[in-house]
Amino acid sequence: MDLIDAIDLLWDKQRHPAQNPIPRATRLTLLDTAAVIVNGLAAQTIQNYAANNASLEPGSLHFPGLNQPLAVHSLISVLAAAAPWNELVEGYAKAHGRPALHVVPLCIGLGLSRRATLDQILRALMEGYEIGARFGEAYAVPPGEHVDGTWGTVAATVSACRLLKANRAQTQGAINAALCQMTRSLFAPVEAGAESRLLYSGLSAIKGLQLAVAAKAGLHGPAKLERPSRDHQQRWPTPPDFKIRSSLAIEESYVKLYPGARHLHYCMQAALNWRTNHGYEAARQLSEQELPKIITITTYPEAATYCDQAEPSNRIQAQFSLQYATCICLLTGSANPTNFNQANLKQPEIAILLSRTKLQTDPRRSGRWATLSVTDHRGITSHAEGINLKGDPSNPLTTTDRIQKAQQLMAGTLGSAATEQFVHHWLEGNLSEQLIPPNDD
Repeated sequence: MDLIDAIDLLWDKQRHPAQNPIPRATRLTLLDTAAVIVNGLAAQTIQNYAANNASLEPGSLHFPGLNQPLAVHSLISVLAAAAPWNELVEGYAKAHGRPALHVVPLCIGLGLSRRATLDQILRALMEGYEIGARFGEAYAVPPGEHVDGTWGTVAATVSACRLLKANRAQTQGAINAALCQMTRSLFAPVEAGAESRLLYSGLSAIKGLQLAVAAKAGLHGPAKLERPSRDHQQRWPTPPDFKIRSSLAIEESYVKLYPGARHLHYCMQAALNWRTNHGYEAARQLSEQELPKIITITTYPEAATYCDQAEPSNRIQAQFSLQYATCICLLTGSANPTNFNQANLKQPEIAILLSRTKLQTDPRRSGRWATLSVTDHRGITSHAEGINLKGDPSNPLTTTDRIQKAQQLMAGTLGSAATEQFVHHWLEGNLSEQLIPPNDD
């Protein structure tokens, strides 16, 4: 594939020093996703999943935050399940998904297994991210499906091929095989709040790994998949665009500073802005007298399509509820992962606010945004808006912002000293070194 060759040349041209745009963006994506993974590994459910994998297939691969070593397939699966635990994974808006969610766990697990260098891991990450993002744009996830676990199979396959040193023909064969094996991941577990939705990206990544292994043995997909076959339509409505662009997808990703689905962040920001406009101190919970009487959320249609959960009863439903995200931010003045825990969900004030909340959409306005119309106990109505969030492609975070996010996510598990070591190594470490810093326990 010409695009992979072009990406390869770009990497070789810019790989030194680390400040060059493409290597820097790739290192930051590794840091952000690895930090989100470490944070997710603190959940007991994820540790139980790791323990069950270890009992089935003992391994020797370590990663910070895990309680026991794992085999390569288990490690990829567990890291991929930990990554979306608090819904803090970065994404690529044009593909309506998260390429890093599929490629980073694969690159970490397979990279550790093969004792790959940072250079090899970062190159595999970048290539899988770009090819996956292109297929994500073309796939246009249809109603009823969840983006995780669909076109991400292709992204993981490309990264696996790079780390396994597959040649061009083998890589193309693996990609074409992946296009015949893409999972149809339903949105139903999100609507129900079922934890199985955490498995989508890991299952996809493991499939990508096996397709790459098979292609090296000569088990390729069809030679060409440009057109729909006579009896079956292809899974994407338009052909993927493989033209060389002025920038790579990994340079245009958005980064989450707030937990929950990205669609929620605009109404969360609007709620926090409303509090600021009214002089409420940050993180001070509103009193019963201060609770709004009427709350109207207006946002773009896609947000309501995926995140209209008027009465969430569990953590995952809350992570995809525009109504809940607005109410918890109005009530508490904070936007952190604990917003979505069961204790906050059960607050009586939340039930009151949800009963007073209405969601509507406005298709006439473009982009991603949210506005709030809030009527207080005196009958006075005021408004607030959330738009162009920090972390959006048009409002990128600084490197300092991204480092601070990673530090906050990892320090509670690893401690400040180890966190600083990992941050420095993944952002500044010599490309000839391995993923885990030297002398790290």
